[in-house]
Amino acid sequence: MPTKKPVPGKAGQKTGQKAAKNKRIRRTQEDSQAHILDAAEAILAKGGGPAALRLADVAHQAGVSHPTILHHFGSREGLVRAINKRALEKLTSAAMEQMASARAGDEGLRATFAAYRDGVAQRMVWLMQSKEQPAPERPGLFEKVVESFHQLRKRLAEPGTPPDLADTRAVLHLTMLAAFGDALIGPRLRNAGAKEAEERAAFERWYGGLLDMYLMTKAGKKQTGPK
Repeated sequence: MPTKKPVPGKAGQKTGQKAAKNKRIRRTQEDSQAHILDAAEAILAKGGGPAALRLADVAHQAGVSHPTILHHFGSREGLVRAINKRALEKLTSAAMEQMASARAGDEGLRATFAAYRDGVAQRMVWLMQSKEQPAPERPGLFEKVVESFHQLRKRLAEPGTPPDLADTRAVLHLTMLAAFGDALIGPRLRNAGAKEAEERAAFERWYGGLLDMYLMTKAGKKQTGPK
């Protein structure tokens, strides 16, 4: 009985495929966590909130194993906390850009509105629905922005008109509420259809101008005219 001849190269091909399948991309711990968070955020972006977030889906999206996620975040709740923290850090970064601008209506303000619109607002809603206590770093992030903005106001103020810290905090509070509300219900209120982006930008410019007028008045300066 004739023996079956092996197909040339077939065994080597299978071995190569198996090696490729078993090959793991080496990442630092920070890169691995960021990669998993990217995957989780991509799933959340489709809707459903944290309640619909399954570790098996995140693992599949990220191309890692379930134990890998547990290794980095401890649990599903730990992963959700990390997602929320990342969103708040993004918001803080956007707000710090605003503080670096001498005028409230410039790019930094648009970055703050964009941060809420691009996921921060929705995640804050999830946080409010969560039974977990707020992370201690959240108030610290806000106060960091308050202090930076307050220092900017001090530099811009006329001699003899120092800004009040409580007023600085209130200005930022109002800005964050405006960005939060606009991200959630702004499009419904405007009902602008295809012109939504245009009308949203107009609202942001209007708010920036209003804020500028208030801040310049508080700083003891006169507006020279519209932007």
